[in-house]
Amino acid sequence: MYKGFNFLYLSVVLLLAFNISFTFSQNTISVNYNVQRNYNSFEECGLNGEPVCTSLEDAGNRAILLSKTSNPTNIINIIGNIDGSTPVTFGNLYNYCGKLFIRSSISNVNININGSNSTQQPFLTIQEADQPNSTFPCSIPRIFQFQYINFTNWDQTLVNININQETDLNSVNPSKSLTVYFQLVNIISSSSILKIYPKNFGENYNLQAIKVSFISTIGIDLKSSSVLFSPSSTQYYLPPIYLAGASVTRILSLSDSTFESTPFIFSDNGGVSSGSFVVSNNNFSSNPFIMAVNGGTVALPTLSFTNNILSTFIYFSNFYNQPLIQATFSNNIFGNSFVQNNKFMEYENENSIFVIKDSDFSTIDLLGYSILNQNTIANDLIYIVNSSLNLDNSVIRSPMLVPQHIINSINSSVSIINFNLTISELPIVGFNSNIHLFSSVFTNDVYCGCQGCSFYIQLDLVDPLEYLSQCNL
Repeated sequence: MYKGFNFLYLSVVLLLAFNISFTFSQNTISVNYNVQRNYNSFEECGLNGEPVCTSLEDAGNRAILLSKTSNPTNIINIIGNIDGSTPVTFGNLYNYCGKLFIRSSISNVNININGSNSTQQPFLTIQEADQPNSTFPCSIPRIFQFQYINFTNWDQTLVNININQETDLNSVNPSKSLTVYFQLVNIISSSSILKIYPKNFGENYNLQAIKVSFISTIGIDLKSSSVLFSPSSTQYYLPPIYLAGASVTRILSLSDSTFESTPFIFSDNGGVSSGSFVVSNNNFSSNPFIMAVNGGTVALPTLSFTNNILSTFIYFSNFYNQPLIQATFSNNIFGNSFVQNNKFMEYENENSIFVIKDSDFSTIDLLGYSILNQNTIANDLIYIVNSSLNLDNSVIRSPMLVPQHIINSINSSVSIINFNLTISELPIVGFNSNIHLFSSVFTNDVYCGCQGCSFYIQLDLVDPLEYLSQCNL
């Protein structure tokens, strides 16, 4: 009985070991653009004992085949730099199911992939076919992870995702689950990083189905595209990050970049959040750093925003989930006189640090526990129209320099709490709004700039007419 128990125990251990080994086993596919092709078909390249693949497209097709017939976890090792003398693309990897690592063959050493001649196709495409049954649905999620790569001179999109996205808000079908990681990656002198646009555009999406995360990744010398247009547009260029119905769970750090014609991030019913990241020494011109429209989420709990030139930090339109902004703003220059009559798609830009249109931010404070320190502010702090807002200065942990106006409110309801409104000569402007002042310091000038507005001190309605004669307008 004792020996039988040992045999049974040993059998179970061996079976578990086999399963664990099978679960974590993986194929490694090697690719090298610096050698001559020495095979007839992608089915004959990349694995140990075979010639190396000489294109990422061959390596990707081999990975698709292996994911269907052998193993859902594969590695593509890139040997040596890719100098940009020929186009570089994986093509469409929609039929890949499982996890695919795409990385330098040497750990901790980044290889360079130059996109100078890659003008026709994105680096990686995940595109569902228009015709049913022409592609293979996945029974497990797709996961793509880039590691130890420098992407340089990319005017084409690095990752383009175009599938029928998940509309079930309670669960995610594995065939619609997709995650992309950029880990220890540098993106240099490029213009389009990510484009996610659903085939079933116009639905309400599960934002957990498609996620992109930038881990220890930085963008340097980035710019607005001058060759690629936003979806359904022939006028407005594609921002570096464009997402609809999907989430960026960690934003990349950003430095020494200029965006003349687009926001850095455009989110249409998408999720934008961050880990610890730094945005410094950039010029956003008249465009917002982030433009978030038609719902979704924004959470920036640990952002350092330093030495940037811009007019608008975040632009919200038709947005009803409360944002979380706990950022440190230091030595930035806010304000651009050329913002007026400037727009991105149908969204008119405003000369204000925060723009809020057709949105409801009435339940929590907009700025969270942000620090505004040593910034030059030549525009308004907040422009708000057809919206509601709760602004509590008691949680802003450092004094800010004087904005032109604190609030420019049009047809809106604004609660201002613990604010010293005397820092601006005309703190509140606009028209036809309800302004609620709680525990704030102000003079009678507070009533002078908002035409047709109702003012409440604590909860008591004030008649501003008796003060208007004192206004110097």
